[in-house]
Amino acid sequence: MKTGDYVAKITNAWQKHNEWMEFPDEKPVPLGVIIAQQTEYVGTPRWHVLEHDGTIRNYDQRYLVVISDLCDLTQNKQENL
Repeated sequence: MKTGDYVAKITNAWQKHNEWMEFPDEKPVPLGVIIAQQTEYVGTPRWHVLEHDGTIRNYDQRYLVVISDLCDLTQNKQENL
């Protein structure tokens, strides 16, 4: 995850803490573009996200997934079928 990535918010509480878990019926909700990393936070990295409506919100990295990574995973699964 880095500045400029287009991210979505993970909606399932289990998946937030166990990124290896998959819930096909609960898709991540697109949020916006990462504009900066919060520097004064200790622990899990937090990111400032510019959302579609123009607001800037701060999110814990565990609650976000990069959408381009999500698309790559979906394509890989379909290719393996």
